[in-house]
Amino acid sequence: MTATALARIEAEIGWQSAERKHVVEEGRLRRFAEAIGDSNPRWREEAPPTFLVTMLAEPPDFAPELDYGAGWLNAGDRFEYLRSIRAGDELRSQSQLTNAYEKHGSTGLMLFLIFETSFRNSDDHLVARHIGTRIRR
Repeated sequence: MTATALARIEAEIGWQSAERKHVVEEGRLRRFAEAIGDSNPRWREEAPPTFLVTMLAEPPDFAPELDYGAGWLNAGDRFEYLRSIRAGDELRSQSQLTNAYEKHGSTGLMLFLIFETSFRNSDDHLVARHIGTRIRR
């Protein structure tokens, strides 16, 4: 890859997705808890820690011309919770590209993209942040 290709992506840092709306449904919480093997019924009071992953756009909506392979890989997710998320909550989310860099791996050059997604409740309080690293190779 050329420095020009990376420079084009770096110029996109700050890009924001369209806002998405979500309703935290009790049935979805229950199915998620079952899928991760969480038998503790606390999900009725508070969403399991990684539940927000079900509300992310995957792959991210970020779609400028990328001169890096066609596939997306997940290189990690981090969640920061500022308020409890419960069944019935109405949330809005918006993602932003916060960083981009390249690394050489055994399969060639890889592009690392860092996205931060903010989740706000109906009172416009920030309830959680997701920081996700995605790779194009």
